This record gives sequence, C-alpha cells and structure tokens, in this order.
Amino acid sequence: MFKKIVGTIFTRFLAAILMLTIIVLNARFLGAEKVGVISLIILAVTIVQMVNNFVGGAALVYLVPRMPLLKLFIPSYIWGVIASLLCSVILYVTNSIPEGFFVDVMILSVLHSLFSVNTMILLGQERIKAINVLTVAQIVSLVAILLVFFLFTSYREVMVYVYAMYFSYIIMFVGGFLLIVNRLKRCDLTGMKQVLREILAFGSWAQTANIFQLFNYRLSYYFIEHMISKAALGVYSTGVQLAEGVWIIPRSISMVQLSRISNEKRWDYAVKVTLAFSKITVLVSAIIVGLILLLPSSFFVFVFGPEFRDVKLVIVSLAMGIIALSFSIPLSAFFSGMGKPIHSAIASGIGLIFTIFLSLWLIPIYGIVGAGIAASFAYLSATMYQLIAFVVLADVRAKDFLIRKDEIQVLIHEIKGMWTTF
Repeated sequence: MFKKIVGTIFTRFLAAILMLTIIVLNARFLGAEKVGVISLIILAVTIVQMVNNFVGGAALVYLVPRMPLLKLFIPSYIWGVIASLLCSVILYVTNSIPEGFFVDVMILSVLHSLFSVNTMILLGQERIKAINVLTVAQIVSLVAILLVFFLFTSYREVMVYVYAMYFSYIIMFVGGFLLIVNRLKRCDLTGMKQVLREILAFGSWAQTANIFQLFNYRLSYYFIEHMISKAALGVYSTGVQLAEGVWIIPRSISMVQLSRISNEKRWDYAVKVTLAFSKITVLVSAIIVGLILLLPSSFFVFVFGPEFRDVKLVIVSLAMGIIALSFSIPLSAFFSGMGKPIHSAIASGIGLIFTIFLSLWLIPIYGIVGAGIAASFAYLSATMYQLIAFVVLADVRAKDFLIRKDEIQVLIHEIKGMWTTF
C-alpha cells in the first residue's frame, strides 16, 4: 500500500506543478475576468459530475469487489449520459452557466462523467498506477494545447481553455475505457433493479456529502460573481487553487486508503490506517501552508501579474480551513470505505450552513477575503463533526491522535524503500 501511496503522491505532485503552469498561463494570457469565467465553467461541469456520482462515484469503489463488473458498468454509463444532459439544462435555465457556453458544458459534462466512471472502476480494482498514468496524461495534454494557442497564435479567449478541456477529457475517457473493457465479462443481467438500488443506497449518502462539500468549496464563487465581479472571482479562484494544492498529499493518501479498506473489509485495520494517515497529513499540510504564507505578496504579483496582487490575502484567509480539512480527508475515506458515508454527508451539511450564512455576511464587508474566512470556518466545523463521529465509532482516545515516533520512522522507511521505483 505504501508503494501505491508514494506513487500517487509523486503523480499528484507532478500534476500540481502542471496545474500551476496552467494557472500562470491563464492569468498571464487571459487576465482575471476570463479566469473568473473559466472557473464558472469548471464549476458547472463539476456540479453535473456530483449528480453523476450518485451512481458512478464512490459506490462503485465499494461495490466493484463485490459484484459482477458489467452489472455496475451498464447503469453507470447510462446514468452518466442522462444526468449530464439533464443537469446541464437545469444549470442553463438557472443562469448558472456563463453566457455562450451551454453546449460546451453539456459535452464536457458527458465526457467527464464517463471518464469518472472508468476511474472509479479502476480504483475499485486497486489499479492505482493506471489512474496515475491517466491523470498525468490528461493534464499534460491540457498544458500542451494551451501552450500551442498561447505561444503560436494570437487567440486570447476563454474558448482556448475549453478546447484544451475537450482534448484532455477525450484522452482520459478513451484511455480509461480501454483499460477496463477487457474485464467486462459476460454475466447474468437479471436483477439490475436490485443492483441499481444497492448503488443508490450507498451512493446517495456519499454523493450528498460530496455535493454539500462541493458547495462548501465553491458556492462562494457565485456570491463573489454577483456581489463583486468576475475579475474578483478570477483572483479568488486563483488563490483557492493554490491553497488547495496543499491537499495533494491528503488526497493521494485517501485515494489509496479508500481502495484498500474497501477491499480489506477489516474494521481494526481501517481504524489503524486512518489514525496514522490523518495525523501525518495534517502535520505535513501545516508545514506546507506555513511555507506558502512566508512568501511575500510581491512574489504572487511577479508570477501572475498585477491584477492578482490580492492572491496572498486569499491564501491567508483560507489557511486555517485548509489545514483542518487535511485532517478530515482521511476520515472521509474511512467513512466511505467502511460503508458509513452518512457521517460525511452530515459533516458537509454542517459546513454548508456555515458557508452560506458567513459568506452572505462577510463577502459584502471584506470582499474575497471574507469569502476565504467563511470557507475556513465551514471546513473547520465539518472536520469537528467528522472527528467526533470517528472517535465514537472507532472507540479511540485523545492520546491516539498524538503522532508516535514509530509511525514517523515507518513512514520514512517505506518512502525511502519506494523512492527507487521512480
């Protein structure tokens, strides 16, 4: 498992560097307002994806080791297409898609939903290396298309990024499909209603949690657009993306953790690894956040341009919440992997309440910094609930959350042992 974790962290770190390249390119060549429009397009696609994941999300990771693959693949693909089309229409009617990008959001949503199904199936099969390769291929292709447009043409519109998304999503979808199609064995397709019922029974709570969490992350985007401007949203979204880069390690660990405990199915094992990972991730995340906060505002102006001078303030306002959620991410993987996603749903619901009320109060007063403060308190409140639920369910004590010397030694030993694989 450590080999998969280190490999995933390495992949995510590489992906983060490439994403930073994308952020810089967009900021430099498109400007704050167009970056704001791009963030709204991505948010629309992500909202659709959350609905798709009621069937094609974490439930697949849990059920792939337990059911014939074809019985999961067919309803997931059908749902992915239908959900993408219907949700795109709803977002368009509610003016949640930037003007002129409805068709693009619809097509991108279908592609994203289908390649997400492929990814969840691969994760359920513990094929972490394949997921890592696809992730890098997608982001590399995204960067490549942007570089072609920005360096060899004078075209400087939002559609540059949309074209790049098309290309990278197609690569991700085709690659994932080819990796799973040879494992789709013929099976008796009777009882599909029961299969769908089981998927929804698990997926409903898991996706309710994810949808609430998405709005914890991104509802402020809509508030900022309407209360301030798209340019302000461009600055805020840039700061958010940089701050959330800290989650590379927690998300890498939790992806492998979720896959492992879903297949292992042992309660004591799940509690042990969750304790170890939550302690390690919060420590590492706190160190990285501290290093970022040491960077002067002039550094961000130098990298992104004068329009983005307030990026440092956004990161400062988000710092507390970023560290808190680093602790929460392994807890979410524990609840999903052990079939108890209701606790993540409740936690995210609590966080969403804080997001709504604090955003409406603080954004008109403090602008994008107010949005960051609201997000931090939302993340902290959600993490507190998950911590309490984990302590009760796992019957652990306060001292169990202290980092032990042997845990650090084991981690260092395993990382050194796996480093040569790269």
